[in-house]
Amino acid sequence: MKKASGIDGSRDWGLEKVYLHSTRQNLWNNDYLEFLVKCVWKIDKPVKIIDFGCGYGYLAQMLLPLVPKESLYKGVDISEDLIDEAREIFSGSKEVCFEVADLNEYEPDAEYDIAICQAVLRHVTKPEDIMKKMIGAVKENGLVICIEPSRRMENAGIYIDNRTYDPFENDDFLKQRWLSEEQSGGRDYQIGMKAPGFMEKLGLKNIGVRINDYVDFISAGTDDFESEQRRFIIDHGVDEKYADSNVYFAARCHVISYGYKK
Repeated sequence: MKKASGIDGSRDWGLEKVYLHSTRQNLWNNDYLEFLVKCVWKIDKPVKIIDFGCGYGYLAQMLLPLVPKESLYKGVDISEDLIDEAREIFSGSKEVCFEVADLNEYEPDAEYDIAICQAVLRHVTKPEDIMKKMIGAVKENGLVICIEPSRRMENAGIYIDNRTYDPFENDDFLKQRWLSEEQSGGRDYQIGMKAPGFMEKLGLKNIGVRINDYVDFISAGTDDFESEQRRFIIDHGVDEKYADSNVYFAARCHVISYGYKK
């Protein structure tokens, strides 16, 4: 089984299906994505979409019900396990296909109307190079969309209903963690804020930026509170001393950058 060469190569994403499924379910309000498709990007005719780092086809499941019928989708990912799962999910669909490939080596033809990625650039060592490939994959006036986190903004959006909670207590720890990971070639937690600048540098026009409006709300009154609470604590680096709190929430603050090819 291949590891994601150049995409946080220390992790084999095919072995992390549970993590991917759980986190993807806490990224979007469906009505906001529909608003983007219909009111911001105004996709009102069939389009050809290529998804860079598609995983098990999460974006395909989200997007295809929203875009016009007869639209076509292709997903590319290095993980054979995830692509196998995606193919199983979309078995029998003639409008959807998947390919196993390393994005660092992949050279798509300029035949797509939309190139999109989600939570991929944060894991690559040269995100600008991947964005160049995305631009190269679309036709003239094609749309390039990058959905990436800003963990600095996300950390500011965390709240725990506990009178001892200090919203600033993790700042120094997170700063050191983020800087060390970036310097060692790992995740860039600020890539969401950098993506629009890359787009401008690479010549895209009519660049726009939106923020995902999803808020991860965890309350003691919900099912599976303890498991969700544990995931929250691990994902956000929250101190264990808050484990007896009853309410947690975090604004995801994923930055949605997009631009059009000249």
